[in-house]
Amino acid sequence: MTGTSAGGASRVGVHRAAAFVAAGQPREALAVLAAAGPEENETAAAQRVRALALLAVDEVDDALGAARQAVGLDPDDGTGLWLTSTLLLRTGDQAGAVDAARRAVVVAPTSWRSHAAVADALFLDPARRVEALRASYEAVRLAPEEPDVHRRHGDLLLAAGRHRDAQAAYRRGLELAPGTTGTRHNLAVSRLRGGHEGESALAFSSVLATDPTDATARRNFVVAVVNPLARVRGMLGFTAVMTGLMSLGVTGDAEIARLTTILLPVTGIVGAVVVALRFVAETRSRTRSVVATARRAVPGWTALAAVTLAALIVSVVSVFLPLAAALVAQAVVLACAVLGSLQSRRILVAFPRTRPAPPTVAAAPTDESSPWRNPA
Repeated sequence: MTGTSAGGASRVGVHRAAAFVAAGQPREALAVLAAAGPEENETAAAQRVRALALLAVDEVDDALGAARQAVGLDPDDGTGLWLTSTLLLRTGDQAGAVDAARRAVVVAPTSWRSHAAVADALFLDPARRVEALRASYEAVRLAPEEPDVHRRHGDLLLAAGRHRDAQAAYRRGLELAPGTTGTRHNLAVSRLRGGHEGESALAFSSVLATDPTDATARRNFVVAVVNPLARVRGMLGFTAVMTGLMSLGVTGDAEIARLTTILLPVTGIVGAVVVALRFVAETRSRTRSVVATARRAVPGWTALAAVTLAALIVSVVSVFLPLAAALVAQAVVLACAVLGSLQSRRILVAFPRTRPAPPTVAAAPTDESSPWRNPA
């Protein structure tokens, strides 16, 4: 096909480059644009595609330059303004990001991406988070059937600590697009922060089974499988200390002291078993798969689990021992808890915190035929 009209074949290169960006091949997109003529490259559409491709290869400054050039070529380019705002946030220019996003709302008031850009830019200022969430709710209102709007709305709610609302947003996004890994991942992060380690470990294990190189999923999986063990050791260690203090504090009454070495350890054992059973219940029939993933993905996890299990077994055995032997056994339980805590700390230092998966900017429209370009 040949032609030179502004809306015809002269845009073939731009559309091909946009298709490469959408397919996750940004370098191929840049090569297509480099081979295109100046007439095709000097358009807002070409610069938007170039900006997205450059961003995908982590050339943020060059991407920002291309986005600004797109806006310069077409001041009413809502996509370019939204993209400029997103890139300014990446460079730390919040004020510039807010300004570009507000301009995007002016030129494309019915675009959910414009309002989402305002929300993202404002949210960085704690004093303006209410306004940011209001803009995010407006984005959801404008595009209730768009999966990505629910994902981004959920991300802001998650950052604000509103886990239940965030989970509702993520679940709505998954209803619309069940295969969206990022949304499923962030739902698991929210559940993890709410104390549902087993459920979250199962979700992150599934992600790692598909992509073992996913560093964010691995970090979150580590927290999901290390935290329950820490709670078990905490319960057993605390009851070991209390057993020793209370038994040694009893003078002249061996029966009461012996009763103490039974009742307190049993309390810790019951609490530890409840934590373990909850984890197993949340991972359902795939507990073995989660454990296998932990052995592969978490250095030192097997030793950590062994120390925790040893503490539990010794605590159970101590219940049936004479007073003196029971106190020695509880001292062993405490030692195991301390060793486990040191090992747990070493693991978590390497994987310091849970993080949501970042949104994908390349999901933005890249050509003038997009319905976002001319919203209904």
